[in-house]
Amino acid sequence: MGNWRLWGAALMLWAGFGLASPAQDLLNEVSRLLNDYYGGFSQVRPEELKQKYQAELEKVCAQEVSCPSNKAYALIQALVAEYGDRHTRYFTPEDYAEIQRRLAGSSSARPQLGVQLQVVPGLEGLLVVEVLAETPAEEAGLRRGDRILAINGQALPQAEGERMDFLRERVAAGAPLSLAIQRAQQRLVLEVHPRIISLRQLPTLSLRPDGVAVLRIPSFSGYQQVGPRIHELVRQAQLAGAKAMVIDLRNNGGGVLSECLVGAGAFVKETYRRLQDNLRFSEQGFKEGYYYLRFGGRDRPQYEVQAVYWTGPLALLVNERTASCAEYFTFDLQEGRQALVIGQPTAGVGNTATIFLRLSDGSGLQVTTSRAQRKDGSFYPDRVTPSLNLSDDWYALAEGRDLMLEKAIELVMGVNAGLDARLYGPPPAPFYAQ
Repeated sequence: MGNWRLWGAALMLWAGFGLASPAQDLLNEVSRLLNDYYGGFSQVRPEELKQKYQAELEKVCAQEVSCPSNKAYALIQALVAEYGDRHTRYFTPEDYAEIQRRLAGSSSARPQLGVQLQVVPGLEGLLVVEVLAETPAEEAGLRRGDRILAINGQALPQAEGERMDFLRERVAAGAPLSLAIQRAQQRLVLEVHPRIISLRQLPTLSLRPDGVAVLRIPSFSGYQQVGPRIHELVRQAQLAGAKAMVIDLRNNGGGVLSECLVGAGAFVKETYRRLQDNLRFSEQGFKEGYYYLRFGGRDRPQYEVQAVYWTGPLALLVNERTASCAEYFTFDLQEGRQALVIGQPTAGVGNTATIFLRLSDGSGLQVTTSRAQRKDGSFYPDRVTPSLNLSDDWYALAEGRDLMLEKAIELVMGVNAGLDARLYGPPPAPFYAQ
């Protein structure tokens, strides 16, 4: 009997040292996938990282007989962050489920308004910076630049860090809400009915009285949806007699590569990407109305678009949240037709491609798999450098003015009127000569 007790104690000690547990399994899985799939520019050494965080995991799980996977989440996030690659990230199960819903354009997990909000130091309430189409916010009449000051007669907290949670808690209940709104110098009350909404964010077009068409592209997520819709909206602008166009890519975090290639094809004759990983390369692009993949030197059409081509004056708006596929789109127009780009340097993931991998416990990994190249084999820079540097002015927006958009309209209308664009600064130089 004594021997059996000794063997039992020895087995428990072995299990503790070996960390045969869900947390250990998850760390092993993430390390293996990063080693197998990562193809970006980072120079980290995967084995050294694994050893470092293995030691950390053993400390965290020292008192656990079977250490649960959630004990490893913070360590894995730290490990992945050491790659220094903004396209390589780890998501907890809840966050991964949410990002997959957004990429697929499916429905939200809980009631929402359909707005993007900003806390602005010194300004009361929450500033509305985006109102999504076909959502409760749009139906209630909320506009970009509105400030939400109170909900059901209760003012938002003075503490800036508490305002978002205050709103989320009340929206999540799904009951109708009365919102006190400040719109420039006007106070008003709007009734809004939160509900489960579609997370699909398709481009929209607004035609101004001065003849400028404003094309808002909030995302490139949605295979065979975003690219064709851009062509359709450009066609609508042409039929309406638009004189110039401004493309708003602010806060566009990217999406599906096919869609930015197809969408950019409404403004340049051809788009192309060569994606180089550690072992091989792939090619894809858009020309003559087809999105194609290239195998063995032959183009294999994947889907067809009723293509149009915009030839009029053009400007693009970008900011520090313009990322990934939206950066690709901007590069194509900046290099392909010297389009004016106004705003801030972009997020800095415009030279790589990525995939999402679901892990065994429902969490997820986004991994940079390849580096993006032009036809001549040169790599793209990591971010877009605007032709004209200008930041979003939230205080002006709260007063009803979008200064970045106003500047873009001034410039494209000046070009349309035949004025010398050099009056507004040098034209954007291409990154390479085709």
